[in-house]
Amino acid sequence: MEINDADDDGLIRPNSGDQINGSNVNSVWDGDTVTINGVTITGVTFYTDDGARYFTPSDGSVLPDGGTATATTFVTQNTQFPVGSFGPPCFVAGSRIAVPGGFVPVEGLRIGDLVETLDHGAQPIRWIGQRTVPGRGAFAPIRFAPRALGDHGALLVSPQHRILLDDWRAAFYLGEDEALCPAHMLVNGDTIHRAPCAQVTYVHFMFDAHEIVMAEGLASESFLFGDYLCKETSALRAEIIALFPEFGGQGPQMSAARRTLRAHEARLLRDGATPRDTCAA
Repeated sequence: MEINDADDDGLIRPNSGDQINGSNVNSVWDGDTVTINGVTITGVTFYTDDGARYFTPSDGSVLPDGGTATATTFVTQNTQFPVGSFGPPCFVAGSRIAVPGGFVPVEGLRIGDLVETLDHGAQPIRWIGQRTVPGRGAFAPIRFAPRALGDHGALLVSPQHRILLDDWRAAFYLGEDEALCPAHMLVNGDTIHRAPCAQVTYVHFMFDAHEIVMAEGLASESFLFGDYLCKETSALRAEIIALFPEFGGQGPQMSAARRTLRAHEARLLRDGATPRDTCAA
C-alpha cells in the first residue's frame, strides 16, 4: 500500500489530493475496529475514489496473516490521520548501537556489519535505510532521557519505534514476560517526551530476522519488513525484495521478535515499566 501526502502537510485528509495506491482519498474514519481471531484491533479506514477501502491498525497492533474477522465497529465522523503514524521504526542519527567490542553511531553502520542482538548474538546487517524530514508534528522524534527506563543513556527514536519492556506487570496482566511498545505510547511528558526540531535524520536497518538490539543501552527493535507503511513504500519494497531473491519476489518473511502492546496495554504498563538492559554476546 503506497501512501502519498500530496500537499506535505503531515496529514492524510479527505478530498485534499492525498492518495493511497494512486487513488485520491475521499474519507478517513479513525477509530474503526475489527475483531480477528478473538482480538479487537482499533485502527483507521481509508476510502478512495476507485472504490477501494483500506484498514490499518492505529493502536500498535499488527494485523495477523490469515486471520478471520468476526466483528467490526465503525465511527461516524470523517476526519484525518497523521502521516507519521505510518512511519517505519527508526533511530535518530547519532544513536549509538551495540556492536562486538563497543558502540557505533547508527549512521556509521554499513551492510554486512555485525550488530549485537539479544536473541541471536552478533548478526550481519542486510539492509539500511535513511531519510531526513522536518522534525515537527507527526515526525517529531521521541526522546528518552537517561535512565527513563533503566540504566541507559539519552535516546531519540521515531514515534513508531518499539522499545522492549520487561516488567512483572506484563506477565501478571498480559501473560507476557516481555513485550514491544511503540515509543509514542510511552510518552509521559517528563522523562519521555516529543522533541520537535527543524529537521531530523532517521536511520533504520534490517537483519535476516526481526531482532532486538541495544541503542544507548536501551533494548529496541530492528526494522521489520512488511510491518509499516510510508510514502516511499513501493520503492522501499522493491529495494528490499531485490536484496532477498531467495524469497521469490515477496521479500523476507519475518515474524515479530516479541508481541507488540496495544494502546490500552501500554497505558497499563507505562508507569514504572523497565526494559531489558542486557544483550546477548
